[in-house]
Amino acid sequence: MTIVVTGGGTGGHIYPAIAVAEALRVAASGVRVVYVGASGGREEGVAAENGLPFVGLPARKIRRLVSFDTILSLIVLYRGYRQARAQLRALAPDAVVGTGGYVAASAALAAARLGIPVVIHEQNAVAGRTTIRLARSAAHICLTYRESIPQFPPDKATVTGLPIRASLLAGPTRPEARRILGISDEAFVVLVLGGSQGAVAINNVVREAVPAMQAGTFVLHQTGDADAGETPALRTASDAGENGGHLSHRSHSSHESHRSVPARRCDYRAMAHLDTDTLNAAYRAADMVVCRCGASTLAEVACARLPALLVPYPAAYADHQTANASAVAGAGGGVLVPQAELSTERLIREIRILREDPKARSAMAAASAALARPDAARAVARIVLDCARPTRPERPT
Repeated sequence: MTIVVTGGGTGGHIYPAIAVAEALRVAASGVRVVYVGASGGREEGVAAENGLPFVGLPARKIRRLVSFDTILSLIVLYRGYRQARAQLRALAPDAVVGTGGYVAASAALAAARLGIPVVIHEQNAVAGRTTIRLARSAAHICLTYRESIPQFPPDKATVTGLPIRASLLAGPTRPEARRILGISDEAFVVLVLGGSQGAVAINNVVREAVPAMQAGTFVLHQTGDADAGETPALRTASDAGENGGHLSHRSHSSHESHRSVPARRCDYRAMAHLDTDTLNAAYRAADMVVCRCGASTLAEVACARLPALLVPYPAAYADHQTANASAVAGAGGGVLVPQAELSTERLIREIRILREDPKARSAMAAASAALARPDAARAVARIVLDCARPTRPERPT
């Protein structure tokens, strides 16, 4: 049996696809999983790291404004669709599962036209336009949020949660994680996640707030691709021999910034990316998280049982990150702070409130954990295997 997984552009599309691929290989012995993604995209390297054969297609983001760039994008996407048809004919997969991105749309549409069963995973509370269109020809739609159900035919939709890599579901204990990262047991650890592409607005506020944060706070900050440069005059207090605590060399990044803060204030460390092992340890070491509200990030935070300060990206399509954050905040798993209301004073105040009220922090962590669906990847894999047809009728040309 051969299954194609497809998703690209951002980590929020790529890593759920990887999680489903892992679950498929566990659920069905002998299944061959092939990753179809954008040529030269981040997913190509991630697929190789996870031992998945990769097929590259041309893909290009469509801008909202009609322009020459839009026309060029449509031409590239049509080429991607044509190549997807050819590649899928050669691979003859028994099913295709798409987790989002323009390349996934090309592959899923080509599969549907060839009569190959298609399973789509919609990550967000507000479904994307492409997902809604593809749902008409999909065999099944897997959803992260119950709020998405009315947007799809009820007989095709199942709430599975968002697939998370197995490596993020089983990790070190809290003391072990802190030893790995070089963080003292007494520190109050704030993990800041802006997504794989970064969040400049959050990054700027965090950097401004660090000098005024309470002593004994440790801020571990993933800055992302969009903001990976070095900022002068800031490095960790621990590097100056202050306040104790440091990150071990295994967690350092080539994009890491070292930033100084006043003596006896919080320790701060920023990196463009946290690799899987470091991210896993960071989740276990943290007391709370400040994050964007992509579905993948929120699913990982829930599985890590962390209270969250939720700062949605305001320019996301249909404001879907606010809808995601509202679902979490409404369940008691976090505090929603619109980006327009985020300031250094607000950030410091919200962190102090959670730090000084362990009962409130514990209740929020429990509510976050209640949203977790650690078996999501297995649930999606089962649906894909149920939809797959090892023996298919002759497909249309």
